[in-house]
Amino acid sequence: MNDNKLTKSDMYGVIWRSFNFAGNYNFERMMAVGMTDMLIPVIRKLYDTKEEVVQALKRHLVFYNCHPYLGAMITGIMVAMEEKKANGEPIEDSTINGVKTAMMGPFAGVGDSFFWGTIHPIFLSLSAALAAQGNMSGFFIALLFFTAFPIVNHILFVNYGYKLGTDILDQFEESNILQRITSAAKIVGMTVAGAMISILVNIQTPIIITFGEGNVELQPILDQVLPNLLPLALLFGVYSLLKKKISPIIIMLVIMLLGVLGARFGFLG
Repeated sequence: MNDNKLTKSDMYGVIWRSFNFAGNYNFERMMAVGMTDMLIPVIRKLYDTKEEVVQALKRHLVFYNCHPYLGAMITGIMVAMEEKKANGEPIEDSTINGVKTAMMGPFAGVGDSFFWGTIHPIFLSLSAALAAQGNMSGFFIALLFFTAFPIVNHILFVNYGYKLGTDILDQFEESNILQRITSAAKIVGMTVAGAMISILVNIQTPIIITFGEGNVELQPILDQVLPNLLPLALLFGVYSLLKKKISPIIIMLVIMLLGVLGARFGFLG
């Protein structure tokens, strides 16, 4: 037997490979190749013979799809289970894949809602708003977000999953944390989306209405009724179209066409 006690160096080998987690994405097994690639340093360390290594690799080349950050936590759990199996604990292949399958769905949902649907829009909206004002800090915030943020998350989640092992399942079930994170992410995401509309969506109309000998500008009247009324109307218009299953691409094309026609015929400015 090899030395079946993993070291920090072994774990950082897993973390280094985690940045290519979705690099071998395919429509047959999704991220299975990426998951297996992350485990190669550990499997080579834990198992002696070629047959054991091949068997370990094969059991992870099954369908797998998850969020990259929380998927890294599942990888940490897989590392802990492989270490226990290599040390003689009676862990079946089906048990390892069962844990992976049970976790990838909920973790994908939470990861997409919290990171893609909340954290990313907050940071990128802030960066876009600063950049639109000519502030260079917007670029550096986005650069930092796409470099340091993933590195920190991969390190934390892989190590956290390895530290807790399969005990994490019981902790999540008892605390109901996945459902609470999902609910909080939806609330924060919708709040941020609503707040950023007034900053990033700018629609005004230069229409002037003539009454007798007097002229009345329409935009100040709309502002008195409700500030940013036109961006809000656009929001609800897009939302209603999405609810009717209209393709987002078609909606974007319609908005672009509306902008061109509005500028050409003078009803948008």
